[in-house]
Amino acid sequence: MYYRTLDLRRWTFIVALFTVCFVAFQPLMAADKRVVSENLVHLQDDGRAYLLHRTMRTDWDGYNFHVDKQLKLEDFYYIYPNDFEWDGASSEETNILKFKQGSFVVMYPGKFDSEVKIDDNGVYTFNSWDGTKREDGLYGLWNKPGNFTSFVYAWVIPEHFEILDYKSNTDGEWVARNNTISFFADDVNNLTFTIRYRERDSDGDGVADRKDNCPETTSGTRVNTEGCEPDTDGDGIIDLLDQCAETPAGAQVGAGGCQPDTDKDGVLDFIDQCPSTTVDTKVNALGCALDSDHDGVTDNQDKCPNSSKCATVDDTGCELDSDKDGIADSQDKCPESPEGAKVDETGCELDADKDGIA
Repeated sequence: MYYRTLDLRRWTFIVALFTVCFVAFQPLMAADKRVVSENLVHLQDDGRAYLLHRTMRTDWDGYNFHVDKQLKLEDFYYIYPNDFEWDGASSEETNILKFKQGSFVVMYPGKFDSEVKIDDNGVYTFNSWDGTKREDGLYGLWNKPGNFTSFVYAWVIPEHFEILDYKSNTDGEWVARNNTISFFADDVNNLTFTIRYRERDSDGDGVADRKDNCPETTSGTRVNTEGCEPDTDGDGIIDLLDQCAETPAGAQVGAGGCQPDTDKDGVLDFIDQCPSTTVDTKVNALGCALDSDHDGVTDNQDKCPNSSKCATVDDTGCELDSDKDGIADSQDKCPESPEGAKVDETGCELDADKDGIA
């Protein structure tokens, strides 16, 4: 009975080096044995983490599947067949899954670190090979002693990503279906892959769809980190339409982003203590009509706008003259002068000859 070894020491994903190596324990078997390798990469939402589903179908009688020391048995999600031996001690460089048949299936997670670069435009570029060849000249995704009879390499990508382009260093058939890409080739070895992808931005505003709270923004529109047109003062009116760009946070505003002034007196409603002032009325800081002489009659109604302080006035804002002698009560020393009497500046009847008789 012959056994072969599948060496994945340098494989951190189907990635840096997806290393597939066959080494016979007994005299070397024919290199034309059938070897079918299927590699399915489920990319995760962050664009780096992945779940690898790998299937080998071959004519060999048994396999030793080598994995990196960091990958433990408990890290595997799935192993088929279940009849295997885990060897974590015999090799200092790898852990080994020893299968008693020539075909198997494994599934386990990993993460792209050095294999994926992200540029300033948000484009992810994956390279499966770091450019280093083995001493025997093998590199990338390789098989030994012969080529892969058939090789399949596929990516399943989350919907919020779009695939930009993809290529391999060898001829094969690429198939794009839904949000997957698959590569099919026969009689190949030493394969490398480059895949470019980025998060979808359907409205072209520079914010990925999954982070975009305004997914229908017009292309070229200035937006914030949530994909929405900015509203700097937080009043609910975007800056483009906001005629009052520095409205205090939480303030009630109208369609133009300005706080309302319903009576158009120049004093905003939230301050205005006289919200029904007529148009063109002169008002004070509180939105009420001015009363310059503080007599209780507003300037627009006051026929005597210079009444003395604390004077008693009538409805027109003029001081009272109870005896109708032309002298305001506040200045009238004779407040009961007969109607029509001639009086002096004190409101008393005149006494031209100073004899005490008016």
